[in-house]
Amino acid sequence: MHLEFNICRYLRMSNPIEAKACFNKGIESLVQKELKKAIQHFDQAIKLDNRYALAYSNRGLAWQKQGDLEKALPDFEQAIKLNPKLADPYYYRGLVRKKKGDLDAALADYNRALQLNPRMAEAFSSRGSIRKKQGDLSGALADFDASLRIDSAHAEAYNGRGLLRQEKGDLSGALADFDAALNSSPDYAEAFYNRGLARKAKGDRAGAVTDFAGALQFRPDLAEAYANRGLTLLELNKDTEAQRDFDQYVRLKPTRWIKLQGIIEKTKRQRQQGKQ
Repeated sequence: MHLEFNICRYLRMSNPIEAKACFNKGIESLVQKELKKAIQHFDQAIKLDNRYALAYSNRGLAWQKQGDLEKALPDFEQAIKLNPKLADPYYYRGLVRKKKGDLDAALADYNRALQLNPRMAEAFSSRGSIRKKQGDLSGALADFDASLRIDSAHAEAYNGRGLLRQEKGDLSGALADFDAALNSSPDYAEAFYNRGLARKAKGDRAGAVTDFAGALQFRPDLAEAYANRGLTLLELNKDTEAQRDFDQYVRLKPTRWIKLQGIIEKTKRQRQQGKQ
């Protein structure tokens, strides 16, 4: 039996050089999406050097990727306390605050991250999404554009700008952005879903069905994709397939069935009127 020897597990004395070795192991595990292993390596790095701000920041990121925001947040706070000039923990803390619904605090964190690192494409993109939510469409567009100037393959910025263009009625521009997002990130479920909505709005129902299926391939829990694919299938007179999607939607969102049922009945009436 092959046993992997992990030197970080056996180190005891405080040593910044050895802490760096454990930190690097943590980064490797983080890149490989081995989050539990990454956290263990960062734990050891912090034991060896309890002022290692980057280790706190990246351990917080691993906790965040695991969905444990309550453990992630204190790590970002500690990283900022130890080194207020690091941009990353501000950005990561902004992501947590956004997820918790505190948009103003998240915006402040993105602003600070960009002050420290004006080339952080992801911070521009994330700030753009908040500005859009808050109704600052021109500011949001400027942020998405800035993100793409820095990183022309930044999928989230294309997706955000696509949503903005769709909201303004520019469906062709929106589709181009969703295409670019998927070229950069072929497993981007939300971009598939958003492109499906844009295609449906342009009358391309078959393309919309294909995109909703693409979204569900990567996000089987995306209830709205089931609902919208079902409604599109209804418009294509594929009632049996549509009902299967509605059943899946109800399984995921049982409290929203009554609202969806009203939309289904409206779609059926419109379909019937179109036949007359």
